[in-house]
Amino acid sequence: MRTGPALDAAAVIAADADGTGPDPAALRHVFGQYPTGVAVVAVHGAAGNPVAMTINSFTTLSLRPPLVAWSIGEHAADLPRFRDAPHFGISVLSSAQEAVARHFADPRRRRTPTGTDVLDMAGAAPRVRDAVGWLLCTVERSVPVGDHLLILGRVVCVEAAPGAALAYHRSRYTPIDGRADLEASPWT
Repeated sequence: MRTGPALDAAAVIAADADGTGPDPAALRHVFGQYPTGVAVVAVHGAAGNPVAMTINSFTTLSLRPPLVAWSIGEHAADLPRFRDAPHFGISVLSSAQEAVARHFADPRRRRTPTGTDVLDMAGAAPRVRDAVGWLLCTVERSVPVGDHLLILGRVVCVEAAPGAALAYHRSRYTPIDGRADLEASPWT
């Protein structure tokens, strides 16, 4: 519920003539009200070493053709590795994988798996073991948008597992209720 005086859209747009937009802290607060799924995107880096990063910018775009998107900040140290990779894997984390999410959210640890059994390195892109879903994607296009690079991928392989997923809401990880999980799905 919105409180305060009604906004005059024309006045708000005119006040933003310089294009800076709303206060970043207020914007971050509003964005935080929207729960998102938590995934790890991973690629084979230099010499086959994995580079993995926790994201909540992942979204589905299309079923026909099967397309997804995610974004990475333009100043991220690993931007060149993700931008230049021909394939990437998206692992949808389970509610039991908060430690994995925290590990790969730390830019200093993105190239160091938490253990040998966290990432499965076989195939065109690494994947997080025990995730509730995994997508192998080929890069369709990368588009600079604002202060991020939007990476569009075509899904070429999908795997699903039963279980509750992990979400991010109001700056906290939280499990999604698993009662309506994939047990009734024809895809498991």
